[in-house]
Formats: sequence, C-alpha cells, structure tokens
Amino acid sequence: MAAIGVTGAIASGKTEVAERFASHGAHRIDADALGKEALEDVRVREGLRARFGDTIFDADGSVDRTRLGAIVFRHADAMESLNAVVQPTLLAMVRAALRSARTEAGAVVLDAALLSTWKLEAELDGVVEVMASPELRIERLVSKGLTPEEARARVTGQKLPPVLGARRRWRIVNAGTRAELEARADQVWREIERLRPEPRNG
Repeated sequence: MAAIGVTGAIASGKTEVAERFASHGAHRIDADALGKEALEDVRVREGLRARFGDTIFDADGSVDRTRLGAIVFRHADAMESLNAVVQPTLLAMVRAALRSARTEAGAVVLDAALLSTWKLEAELDGVVEVMASPELRIERLVSKGLTPEEARARVTGQKLPPVLGARRRWRIVNAGTRAELEARADQVWREIERLRPEPRNG
C-alpha cells in the first residue's frame, strides 16, 4: 500500500489535510502524538533535564510542553538541543509505526512537520506539502489563544528544511476556507488512490 507523508509548518493546515485523508480510510500516524510519547522515555527526560533544568518539569515529573515550547521557539540553539535529545527516539518510533501500518490494508499517512528534517522523503511513496503565509499562520495561532508575540515566535522560530528527494510531490496552498482546503485535499487523495507503491530495496 502507499505510504504518504503530509508536512507543513505550524498552523499551515497539514493536520487538517491528514485528517481528511484519514476520513477516506487512510491509516494516520500522528508524529506529534508520538512526540508526546517520546517525552515519557526516561532517557529523553534525563537528556532534557541536563539541557534545560528542572523548570520544564511538572511536579509529577512530566515535561511541561508549554514551558518547553516557550524556550525553544525563542532560541535557535535551544531548538537544536531539543532535537538532539528527542529526535533519535522519536524517529525510531515513527519508523516502527510505519512498519507496523504497512501490514494493514489501505494507505498510510504520516502527519509530520519534521518529515524533511528527518529526511524521510525517499522512504515514502509521496509527500504532500501544505503551505500558508506566515501572516496567516500567525493569525490562526492567535485565534487559538496565543498572544501575537507568542504566535510570531513560534512561526519565526520553526526552521524546516525543504522537502528533497520525494518520489512524488503535491503542494496544497491553504489560504482560503476550510471547505476549499478539503476540496483540494480530496483532489490530491484521488491521485493518491491511483498510486502503485514502488518497490524498495531491503
């Protein structure tokens, strides 16, 4: 079956597109949810404590993602440190989820902002990039409760490399209504349904 990555910057609408694909029967892998699980790994917590101290932890020892986010989205070196600690564990979880999902019937959709950071393009049958202007993404984050300053910090602080080496590639510009986004997602989905997954070595 086809394995498709859906990626895009924060508040671009990538998750809405991935969920639309799931409504058509795709098996959706939520990389953000796996990221939350990765923060429960003892080695990851120890690494974060060594880098960021005790202030990012709640009383029960769990990572406070809001406090952590406030740090890493404002400081590039802090984001690099976070990625160095979390990503090896998270990427292993993502690959395991992909292997498991490939045994099921139907398409697999990996919903992952960091897809190009992990250089997973060539391991998938195609990649869908969801795009929106920084101004619109800031507006969307503010509508969800962030202050304009917080929203701007998240948008400017997220640095994603370009998608390279994808077997197939689609772009969806999310600059209109939810209905328009879903219509474009449906158009792409019809193309995905016609795919024959390419064989992989190993």
